[in-house]
Amino acid sequence: MGKKSRKTSSSKNLSNSDRKNPAILGSVVTAVAQSLKLADEEKLPLERYFSRHRHSVSSCDGDGAFNLISLFVLNPRLMLPGTPERSVITTVCMRVHDNIRSTMILPNDAFQNGMLQKLPLVEDIGPGKTMDEYYDAFVQNIQNSTGTGFRKAPYAHCKKLVNDCLLRMKTKKKVLVGKEERTVVRLFGLESEEHFHQQQIQLPQPVPAPDVDTLWLVLNRPEHYFFHMSSDLHDLFGIDCGEVVIDHEYFERSLDYILEDEYRQERLPAMLNHAANWHMLEGSEEEVASWLLWERQPMVLHPVGHPDTVDAMRNSVILQLMINKFFNGQTGELLMHTFPAMNLYGSGITNFLFYTRHLSITGRLPPAFIVKASVAEGVDGASISDSGNTSAENVEGGVSTSLERTMRKLTIRKTSCAVCGATRSPTGTRLLVCSRCESVAYCCAEHQKIHWKSGGHKQQCTLDLLG
Repeated sequence: MGKKSRKTSSSKNLSNSDRKNPAILGSVVTAVAQSLKLADEEKLPLERYFSRHRHSVSSCDGDGAFNLISLFVLNPRLMLPGTPERSVITTVCMRVHDNIRSTMILPNDAFQNGMLQKLPLVEDIGPGKTMDEYYDAFVQNIQNSTGTGFRKAPYAHCKKLVNDCLLRMKTKKKVLVGKEERTVVRLFGLESEEHFHQQQIQLPQPVPAPDVDTLWLVLNRPEHYFFHMSSDLHDLFGIDCGEVVIDHEYFERSLDYILEDEYRQERLPAMLNHAANWHMLEGSEEEVASWLLWERQPMVLHPVGHPDTVDAMRNSVILQLMINKFFNGQTGELLMHTFPAMNLYGSGITNFLFYTRHLSITGRLPPAFIVKASVAEGVDGASISDSGNTSAENVEGGVSTSLERTMRKLTIRKTSCAVCGATRSPTGTRLLVCSRCESVAYCCAEHQKIHWKSGGHKQQCTLDLLG
């Protein structure tokens, strides 16, 4: 089965333009920020400031992007008597090996007053429901629209995901942008007193999969519908998924292109690590997680860019199968049920059913596929730790870095124009700084006007002031 265009992962598509009422949004963000400030001062558990919280983590796509969606309900004891329940749904879209792509805060007013009815994410449920109902519907719709799967996650695991991402950003000298992004990130710098939310994921020991066919079906599960190299190979060949049949030239050129770049080398083992962790959430699929970790082992014995690392990835059956997923496997046609109401996740279900049936009928992979590797051999000295990826456990002497300390190093630097990147004005003078929020700079008044009218700073500046 061929998958045509590959859509990007989720909250990148949920921009500030979808949130039309900054006054309402700002009031909730302010309340959240005040609770976080109080938490910083008192150092009490998360539940003293947010009476309820829920979290869901998605599988990642072929770009290594995944989403963390949370519900935080402000503790009514911190509100004035008679104040209605205040809560927010937040999203953090991250890359498993890189930075935070985007964040979002949606207040309860936006859902309960029908402000977001026109947004596809919530139109099926309508106004007047509880925030838990909106949260469930929101997660389901993000799952359907991104073709990734979501699972319930403890707060401690989500905190680790965010903190690890901040540490990667620190290493790569990347920054957090805007009050909203910083506020969302700070929500994951607290400690929970609830047993479930204190749990960390314990990965199983790596174990080889029974055979390549088993790994092929794992890679075609609905939550891994976009767990392939379509973005990279589209850039290389200028074609979409399923348009051409793979041959040896396509196969070798694909491997060469993916492995010539250290950024992509770093991404693959990080994707497998995230997938293994994801399979241990809400159900603990130890068997699947152990297979993925086994295939990952040879990739992390040496640093990224090392010849042995490149050879290990070139001979990885996982990477070879991911490349083949992009091409037409010449499987023929089978009459399969479709799930149009579930959008891309429904396509993933159909895709999985198709390849499961095809394998049961033929007993083999799609006939056009070129797979030269087999299940990885065991390696000496390998571990299940996230070697090769920056995490809270393997930097700065093995001690988890304070989220607040890390964030201070990621605040936006007013050293370049927000529109053109210039570090000085055309006349050589210092940059102009926005007098309202003092968080962005410009080389000239004209660029400040452009950013205000068309660049989104009008909305962001309002959020920065309210936060």
